[in-house]
Amino acid sequence: MGTNQVFDFTIQANLSRSVPIGYEVTAIKLPINDVTPLEDNEVKLYLEKVIDPDTTYKEVMAPKAFIPSIAVSEIGSPIGSMVLDFGNITNTGATIYHYRLRMWINESTLIPSGETRKYGVKINVYAKQDVVATPVTEPESNPNILAIYQYNQNRESSTFCVTGEEETCQSLAPQATYREGTIIKYQVNDSEEKYFHVISDNGDTLMLQQRENTVYSTAWYADANDNTKGPLTVLEALENATSGWSNVLDQTYTMGTTIFKDNAFTGCSYDLTTNKFTCAVNTYTLESSTAKSRMISVQEAHNLGCLAYDNGVTNGTCPVWMYNYLINSTSNGGTVDEAGENEDNNGYLTMNANSNVSTHAWGIRGYGVMSTYHTGNTKIGGRAVVMINK
Repeated sequence: MGTNQVFDFTIQANLSRSVPIGYEVTAIKLPINDVTPLEDNEVKLYLEKVIDPDTTYKEVMAPKAFIPSIAVSEIGSPIGSMVLDFGNITNTGATIYHYRLRMWINESTLIPSGETRKYGVKINVYAKQDVVATPVTEPESNPNILAIYQYNQNRESSTFCVTGEEETCQSLAPQATYREGTIIKYQVNDSEEKYFHVISDNGDTLMLQQRENTVYSTAWYADANDNTKGPLTVLEALENATSGWSNVLDQTYTMGTTIFKDNAFTGCSYDLTTNKFTCAVNTYTLESSTAKSRMISVQEAHNLGCLAYDNGVTNGTCPVWMYNYLINSTSNGGTVDEAGENEDNNGYLTMNANSNVSTHAWGIRGYGVMSTYHTGNTKIGGRAVVMINK
């Protein structure tokens, strides 16, 4: 819809007998692939309806941003859609309702000169017999989610936001699904608030990684030059540091059998020709563990874009949020080059051993790449991965 344009549509029912039919008018977002899409909070939708016997349109939904549902409605509107209006038809014979949809860019939206942005929705109507339509109430979101920000690592963008604390950060309403990297400010217990980034979203729970290292100067396994024992030192340090995070869920896993991403294998090698990890060896087995946090796996990190260090060729392949707050991060796109009291903050560790070198384990460096560390190296740390309800 262009300037001063509207989208007019009708819904019609023809009942042979008097049975209640509830209906919902919903919008669903259209995928935009050819240009950068506008975000939900950059667009407003407004719906009007002719109410018989009036001859003019009346507001049925005040201007608001698209808010995707996080559950299927009783009428049948799907997850990810937005219910714009609802009603019930009970009269026999023909019933026709006329609607008019308007959509425009929020006045606070900034689009860089010379760039194009798009946003589109499709209107659907869902109806169900013998079901009375009522206002759609979204399930309450986790009250410990204090804020949600749209992650954007483009420094020149009007929505640049990699830490959640830039003035340009745009806040988001609760979403049906969250993009990887989305910034979540979370109340981990009664007295502590932390920033996290979304690793994955299964629809009901979020897997998050803390914005900064949780523990510093901590080895993968400090007692021996041996990665077959597993990350005993850093896991214990993480578990101790996060044991008081009462508002995050317990995670129960067994190294070598629990699937964190693509498989459960604990040893990984890297092919410099294909730039792919092969995780096909169980190099250690630990007993089942239940804790508030763990570390990211190689499979998860690789899925987010991380490649292994190759003579400097693959610097910065991880998204900025994964290596911000590490030494050397600012030279590779980060905004915080954390040194000082955390002078040995060169990186953080993963769950996985290097299956080719028995004395090394995989981690993330301040250069924004995957690399291996000696299991006894204490110039690194651990970054908590936690799970929360949405």
